[in-house]
Order: sequence, then structure tokens, then C-alpha cells
Amino acid sequence: MATVGGVGLGDLSERAGRPNVGSLVEVTTASLEAAQQFAFYRDGVLRRLLPTAIAGPRQAFRARMRRVTGSAPGVEIVEHASDAVIAGRTAARIRRDGCEDISIDLMHNCSAGTGISQNGERRLKAGDFCFIDYGRPLEVQRTRHSAVGVIASRDKVREVIGDDASALAGQPIPMRGLARVLRHHLVSTFNEADHMSAQERRVAADSATDMMLALLQSRGGAAPDVERFATGYYQAALTLIERQCGDPELTPDRVASLLGCSRASLYREFRRRGDSVGRVIWTARLERARRLLISPEGVGLMISDVGWRCGFQELATFSRMFRRRFGLSPSDARALVTMG
Repeated sequence: MATVGGVGLGDLSERAGRPNVGSLVEVTTASLEAAQQFAFYRDGVLRRLLPTAIAGPRQAFRARMRRVTGSAPGVEIVEHASDAVIAGRTAARIRRDGCEDISIDLMHNCSAGTGISQNGERRLKAGDFCFIDYGRPLEVQRTRHSAVGVIASRDKVREVIGDDASALAGQPIPMRGLARVLRHHLVSTFNEADHMSAQERRVAADSATDMMLALLQSRGGAAPDVERFATGYYQAALTLIERQCGDPELTPDRVASLLGCSRASLYREFRRRGDSVGRVIWTARLERARRLLISPEGVGLMISDVGWRCGFQELATFSRMFRRRFGLSPSDARALVTMG
């Protein structure tokens, strides 16, 4: 991980070129004198937005940005947190820097007063997803906040939705289906980024990009091209299954429906990887049950309750499948931990 805490910007500088694929680059104002913090962040870190107002440039301005570069040029996932700030892009700045990136931003945490002005004004609250076109003028007003997002080049977005990106500028993205999975994927990726290899971070960034492009493709009512965004849909399905495997009603059909794709397309992607949606669902349930059996949370639970919490409606089925996977019964698995 490349960490920047002073005036030297390292991988975050435009002059330094593109970071290595999958690298985690972090920049923070934490080690700077309060009087230097705002200028450092304004002039050296924020490449697309120019801050125009904060509490005062000589007061402390706490901010941190982390980003991971994906495989394709112009693709990255970003986490950003800072004190209250107003920032924007003017037509003059767009002409000067030539940046026309497209992003989907999730406002992870914020309070009243956060909003965006692009194709009209819109108030934002925690949990809102918003489409941003950096090739058009905009202004953002943010309270103390944290946000995550996916950024892709305009050319990559144009391959999917043509020249319609500007019409979506500033528009919200309904938090359901694939958008909900993408939110969880981005947040969990940055929560675990320090413990991931560069290869794992690259896969996470590429998967997030595929999910973003699939969402944009489906915004016009078109059926998402699962073949084209195979990595994203596969990862989205794994994420969805991990989160919802405790629901006994979770089936391959339901996974496909929640992701907005056909069952046949999803089955095909799993077969290409030598697996099946159904097997992954049952495996996730069994792994969750094993973790619960040996955790402090599950110590006081009856074996049947553990099975029920993990999506098994019948104790006999739970015990049989648990033994088949782990070579011992749920009771024996718990006893081994107690004995240890």
C-alpha cells in the first residue's frame, strides 16, 4: 500500500502516472500542520473537484482518500472522507483538464445539508447512490461525510450506453437489486482492503466496474448483458448469497431475480467456473453454520436454532449436509471447540 501523509503526493499525483493495478493508495492530511491541510488537499489530491469553501483554510481540515486501480485504463474505486466542504467543476476547468470521467457515488455517511447540483439540485442522505458526470459542470455540498464510488472513463461508459451519459448526470440510482449489492461490495472492499492482496483488490475493482456498467445499461430499460459483465455478476451473486444465505427462501431463481438477470445467464457464468448457484448457496449456509457453532454468539443456541438461522428448515437435513461437508455432526463440531 502506498501511503501519503505529507506534501509528496506519490501515486496520487497526476504527474506520477497510473498506480499499479490493484495497488491501494492512501492520502491523508493527518500528519500535516492544520494551516497546510486544506491547501494540500485542494491543490495536490482532488483531481476532479475544486474545493471553493470550508470552515477556513487556516483551520484544521481532516480528510482522507483511498483508491484502488482496476485493470482497464481510467477505472478505479475510491473511498473519501472529509470535513464539510463545498466543491465543484466549472466549464473552464473541464476545458482545461479534459477530464470526462463518469462515476457512481455512494454517500455512506453524512448529515442534512449534503447535496449535488447537476441537471438540477438534489439533496442527498446517507445510503443514496448518485450518478456523476465529470464532463459537465457541477457543484457538491458535503457536510462531514464518508463516501465510496466507482469511476470509469467516458469511453468505457460510452461502449455500454452510447452518448446518453449526460442525461443521467446528477440522477439517483434506486437502491435495490444490483445497486444494493454494489453498495455492500464497495463498503466491504474498503473495510478489508488493507488485508487483501493486489490481485484480490484488482478483482474487487473490476467487479465493481462491471456492476456499475450493468446498472447504467439497465437504466434505459434494457436487459443487462450478463455475458459482457460476467465478473461483476458473478461477484455480485457471491456477495448476495453470502449476505442472504440464512433466508430459506433464497434459491437460484431468486438470486437471478434480485440481480436483474436471467437464471440461464447466471447458471452459465457459474458453470464456466466449475460451480453451480445452488451448490454455492448450500455451501454458504454450511460455512455460516460452522462459524456460528464455534462462535461466542452461538454458544447458547440449540443445534436446531443454528440450522434455522442458516437457512435450514429441518434439523435432519442440516445434520446430514453438515456431516457430509465437514465429516462430523454439528454437535461434535461444537464439542471439539468446547474441549479445546
